[in-house]
Amino acid sequence: MPEGILPIERDLLRFKEIVRGEVKKRVREFLTREELFGQVEGRLVSIPLPQLEIPKIVHGEPLGEGLGLGGPGEEALGPGGHIPVAELELEEFLDLVGEALRLPRLRPKGEGEVTEEALRHTTIARKGPRGLRHVRRTLKESLKRALQSGEYRPEDPLLVPEREDLRYKAPRRKPIPHAQAVVLFALDVSGSMREEELKLVKTLSFWITLWIKRHFPRLERRYLLHDAEAWEVPEEEFFKAREGGGTRISSALLLAEEILKAYPEAFYNRYLFHFSDGENWQGDTPLALEALRRLLPSLALYGYAQVESPYGQWHFLEEVQEALGGSEGVALAAVRGREDLPVALKRLLGG
Repeated sequence: MPEGILPIERDLLRFKEIVRGEVKKRVREFLTREELFGQVEGRLVSIPLPQLEIPKIVHGEPLGEGLGLGGPGEEALGPGGHIPVAELELEEFLDLVGEALRLPRLRPKGEGEVTEEALRHTTIARKGPRGLRHVRRTLKESLKRALQSGEYRPEDPLLVPEREDLRYKAPRRKPIPHAQAVVLFALDVSGSMREEELKLVKTLSFWITLWIKRHFPRLERRYLLHDAEAWEVPEEEFFKAREGGGTRISSALLLAEEILKAYPEAFYNRYLFHFSDGENWQGDTPLALEALRRLLPSLALYGYAQVESPYGQWHFLEEVQEALGGSEGVALAAVRGREDLPVALKRLLGG
């Protein structure tokens, strides 16, 4: 054991390593666990540890081999028969997920920041509240006065500050830049998108939001739905809508272009993520690609995920790949099922 580390500290470090290893080992499982979706909105994330052995001592029974750890093949349970749970800070949990999936770090594009003024007590004033009195500076002023007046006696260096000696910590306004971002999610809710496809979209949108917010705490979110037309909805309605009819992908891109006018490129890192099954009205794809070409220079990233559907024709992904696949800031992913989510998440974030 390293010098200076107590046994309990050593055990705590080992426990943290176990938890970290569990997250990284089961990260693909966590991506699809819907019960986590509500949890990670707070500051802590609960991580079940079914393989963590917690011994139990039973009165009147000899300590035999394996006592209290469950029988062969059984999960180790904590008090009351529950699986042990560890809690991680949200930021640490996301960092472990990012490390396991090798998600890219997001960097501000251009300025993309707003400057705010913060108060810092870095100056000195002659007046102020008693709680902000600067003792050292007050004594220094008292010493200067005593030396100048000849009152100071080295053999009796007692200083009694007078009113004119009092000094206080005072605030000074300091500009602090904050990187901020806006993310738009556009979802195809035409008749060809089924419940299962919408669940995949919900999962991707959730983790995309968390990862962007990890890098840009000042994050605004806007949600768009579209079939043949596009409209904006609150977040809680984004995954509940059921529409029908045909699809005009350009309608979502045109609405996104209009909404983004409220978020100047000089002050916002702008992200747009679009989810569809790829089916589009004949003749609309050129309009959609034209809108994309106008949007791309001002976007930090455009991510398009095409979710496989029995009814979708899978045309739009190919069209974007052919027209804009080599462009900077374009991220494309095909999602055929839950097993594709880790790779799709990484690609949509530009990895």
